Amino acid sequence: MSIRLQRLLSSDALRGHRIAAGRGGLASVVHHVVRGSSAGGVREAPAGSLVVLGRGQLRVDGPEADLAIRFGVGARIAGLLLCGAAGEAMLSTVRLADRHDLPLVLVPGDDVEALVAELEAETQAPEIAATRRLRTLLRAVGPHTEPGELLRLLHAELRAPVALLDANGNPVEGDRATHWAALLGAAGAELGADIPVARILDAPDGAEIVLLPVVLPPGRRAGMWFAALAAASDALPGEQVRDCLAVAALAFTAHLAGRSFARVHEGRERALLLTEILETSPFPDRETVERAAVLGWRLSGWHTAVHLAITGARVDRRPAGALAVLEGALGRAGLPVAIVDRPDGWMFWRTEDAPPDRAGIAALVKAVRSALLDPAVRDSLGRVCAGVGLAHTGTEGIAESAEESRRAAMVARAREADGAVELTDPVGLRRLLHAWYAHEPVKELATEVLAPLREADPTDQLGRTLACYLDHESSLVTTAAVLGVHRNTVVHRLSRIRAALGVDLADPDDRLAAHLATRAILPDHPDPDG
Repeated sequence: MSIRLQRLLSSDALRGHRIAAGRGGLASVVHHVVRGSSAGGVREAPAGSLVVLGRGQLRVDGPEADLAIRFGVGARIAGLLLCGAAGEAMLSTVRLADRHDLPLVLVPGDDVEALVAELEAETQAPEIAATRRLRTLLRAVGPHTEPGELLRLLHAELRAPVALLDANGNPVEGDRATHWAALLGAAGAELGADIPVARILDAPDGAEIVLLPVVLPPGRRAGMWFAALAAASDALPGEQVRDCLAVAALAFTAHLAGRSFARVHEGRERALLLTEILETSPFPDRETVERAAVLGWRLSGWHTAVHLAITGARVDRRPAGALAVLEGALGRAGLPVAIVDRPDGWMFWRTEDAPPDRAGIAALVKAVRSALLDPAVRDSLGRVCAGVGLAHTGTEGIAESAEESRRAAMVARAREADGAVELTDPVGLRRLLHAWYAHEPVKELATEVLAPLREADPTDQLGRTLACYLDHESSLVTTAAVLGVHRNTVVHRLSRIRAALGVDLADPDDRLAAHLATRAILPDHPDPDG
């Protein structure tokens, strides 16, 4: 049997070793590990052997070190290992070893017999080292080991780049210096297979890419893969790397399952607690107050509730993991909140010491709209709308604001527009406007006013763009995000709209007239490109 010197140096028996010279020869294959007697005795060593000498047999800082190197080169040994060596190798020794790529390795221990026996055993039976490696991993990992720590342990054992990849081959954790996606593409790897299995792929320069899928739940495509890049100079077989990745994948799967269960449990606890608060307000019992405190919920103060709901084609669908997706998007929008599952959507509320002013409500609406337009939300949940209630005080205020936000969300859902957010109407102005919109003479007048747009664009793309632009406070950025087009596209369409209608959208009267006309004809304006 044989093993490359680079891999043998990762043995526990050589902890604390130092390579003094000859790094270019670390890829040399070691066939045997033998004990040397002196510098002159090195010439008698078998070819391909690692010669081990004790402190009293050779001084690394003496001229005999040069002699041992020269004899080693002549005997074609794989390397020279000095136990308990004190001092530094002379410059002439380093240059000689480097020139001939003969590794000179210094180790702190001085038990030459035990070291030779252990290294020879690993050389002749590499599976022993593999078993030890697996045992070390099994002892170190568990269901609560975080992905970053898993990859650190793998890297320490494999001495190779390791990473956790997504289904496109991009690293989500671990080594990011390696161009994983490019390597996988060159190897023709398809990570979206219906039946994911472990793979060992060829890579440039004789290296190998070892892949192990993370499949949760069983029977599905793999959403993530553990990957390791084993260089050709590393003698660790791909099968042994695969076994180590399998240990990590099992631990990671257990970690994901445990975290998922904890989230489900926490989600149910939130929903049950909110139900208790709503049913027992304004005087919740002590246990309810204590549980709310544990979750960090404030029951006193002014509460403003927000109700979220899916609209469009996915209205009856409640995708798994939706709560986490929404919380992540809201957090990125500056709203780190805990969302609660409700029968017809999701809800959260913000609590403040005083009623929020108009600027505070506007900021809340802007943040919620930004979260609803987050790519993660649109990709996972589709179109989501929101309703915002008024601020009310006390535990009964949570119930009042929650009901208002639910009714406002129903109005937002009827609009069928991306990122639709509706505020509660405290004095019935919206009902008055909707009645005005439904008045037939108003519709006829609005149709006449917007007729030039229909003539310029029979598809009604310009009319819907105008409605979206005015609904979102004349914001080019928000309009582009809602419509899913580039900002310059919105600018171009607005230029055509101004030319067709002959209006100045910067003028308050023109803008109000155009807005009322679009609402009368297009109360619901979905994506014009959809």
